[in-house]
Amino acid sequence: MFVKQVLTDAYQKLNNAGIKNARLDAELILAHVLNKSREHIVTYPELKLTRGQANNYSFAINRRLNCEPVAYITGHKNFYGLKFIVNKDVLVPRPETELMVDEIIKLANNEKQATIVDVGTGSGCIITALAKNLKSIFKYYAIDFSLPALKIAENNAEKNNIKHRITFFNGNLLEPVLDRNLLLADSKIFIAANLPYLTPAQINSSPSISQEPELALVAGDDGLKYYRQLFKQIARLKKNHRDISIHIFCEIDPSQTESISKLISDELNTDKFEIKKDLAGLDRLVVINF
Repeated sequence: MFVKQVLTDAYQKLNNAGIKNARLDAELILAHVLNKSREHIVTYPELKLTRGQANNYSFAINRRLNCEPVAYITGHKNFYGLKFIVNKDVLVPRPETELMVDEIIKLANNEKQATIVDVGTGSGCIITALAKNLKSIFKYYAIDFSLPALKIAENNAEKNNIKHRITFFNGNLLEPVLDRNLLLADSKIFIAANLPYLTPAQINSSPSISQEPELALVAGDDGLKYYRQLFKQIARLKKNHRDISIHIFCEIDPSQTESISKLISDELNTDKFEIKKDLAGLDRLVVINF
């Protein structure tokens, strides 16, 4: 069988199953199976597959037909120009999350010293991208409640030659750095929080998302369970150390604009925040200056 033939067959199966981006998915998966670039297989449609390659591709396409994310099938995902290992222990990095990295870099770039904390680091894509693009003198901390996820994050930092700059902690939200008083050395603190923000109903309505780790997705009936806990931690820190300047970056679902605004007012007692839109024009990132 040839590339052109197996791609056409796979595209038709994926398309008929209602899989979005069916052609792109078919090409990415085939490129992975053949250990070639996507550009290579598109350029050489008459390339012949061995029987083993054809069988492996068929198996991989069946995984996609079962709504398994392409990144889990290929084992990696690109984010902010970097390559990250992903598996079922971590959430697949999303393009819209690059907005958070952009905004943190924009604000932190001119600081002489700063502490960067990635809460719920998952694959480590955010903290790795920040450590690659911000000053080496900054302090970088990555925290996750899941030990398997933390291991993936450490591996990704190592593969991107940045692990030496990042300290990894297992724990609940900010607790590991608060318990060690690690946020008191600098007056400028930047907290990246791409925490779980979906509801059980949202997960159940999306077969693809339901393949990803529930711990990294679901956050109570309103999707704000973990942001509520995080804001309480930050409020206590600020109360005891008023000279600290804290910038908080929270990714949200577009439906949470009103509820997250009320939560900020209730827990942090501030109106110094703005909500930024992603490339699709949807409310996606909350930036709080506290």
